[in-house]
Amino acid sequence: MPNKTSTPTPQVHWNHEETAALVRFLHDNQHEAGDNRNFKMATYQAATLHITNYHTDGPPKNYQVVRNKWTGYVNQHSQPSGAHWDNEKGANIRGQHVKQVFEDFVKSHPLIHQFKTSGWDLYPYIADIIPHGGAHGANTFSLDSSNATTDSLDNGDGGVPMSYP
Repeated sequence: MPNKTSTPTPQVHWNHEETAALVRFLHDNQHEAGDNRNFKMATYQAATLHITNYHTDGPPKNYQVVRNKWTGYVNQHSQPSGAHWDNEKGANIRGQHVKQVFEDFVKSHPLIHQFKTSGWDLYPYIADIIPHGGAHGANTFSLDSSNATTDSLDNGDGGVPMSYP
């Protein structure tokens, strides 16, 4: 059998400025989003041009990369963990039991770690474009619903179920 060698695809890197420019561009053009909160190819192409000036690392983005970044946000916002989250204090992790549960969750969702005690500056834009994300209903899991501990994630500030970027 012949040895097949292929050139590895360069990894795409997003810096905060690129991400912010993309989210704000899509927010400004949210009237072009469909019912599923995704956009047409022309909008993704325009967004690709818009973020070009913010590019610092890795290969340049094309419209497929931009679309994948956005659909990742849509999926994450539409299917959150169900745990408490607000944009000021993040998951507001306090207490040893809750810290351990959070650290276990981070093992399978590493990007969420940065939101342990703080929010995300782009969340209001995402929430405005995808207004009905979040877990709902009586069977929504919450880390602070355990009767076994007095540790708490929720400080009573009316935060929303956690979604992450």
